[in-house]
Amino acid sequence: MTRAFLLLLCIALVVSCRTRVDSPRSMNPAAAVRQKAIDEIREADQNFSMLSEKQGLAKAFATYAADDAIKLNDGAAPTVGFDSIRSQMSRIPPNGSVLTWQVLKADAAQSGELGYTFGQWMLTSKDNSGKRKTQFGVYVTVWKRQRNGQWRFVLDGGNATPEPK
Repeated sequence: MTRAFLLLLCIALVVSCRTRVDSPRSMNPAAAVRQKAIDEIREADQNFSMLSEKQGLAKAFATYAADDAIKLNDGAAPTVGFDSIRSQMSRIPPNGSVLTWQVLKADAAQSGELGYTFGQWMLTSKDNSGKRKTQFGVYVTVWKRQRNGQWRFVLDGGNATPEPK
């Protein structure tokens, strides 16, 4: 009888340890909204980079810029507004330059309406002699959910850095 009781007790302990306990995030609706926004922002940023790689900077920026977007420019005044950004990007010479980037961190407001991404970028191009060169940098992009539910950037900027290790 004692062995049977101990066996049942052990089984009960094992089963109770295996019972799924909800994480605090799954119990908190606000945290779930925030996490969903973070995941969507990360995805939008990755899709932005893939579009830049496949169809070029002009197409990517025209697709992902909000109407009131601001693009910070290294060593120059910012470009303000969708039309100005599209115009600036269309003037980039088609010399085979490819800009891609990778999200290192994404976060969002608890409301799920605003967030940011931070990461590293890589620009490959050819110099005047035709030799391929690569530049590296970091960026930050502020994203805002639009009325239609899509994420568009409202602020984008970055700067060059040494090659990452």
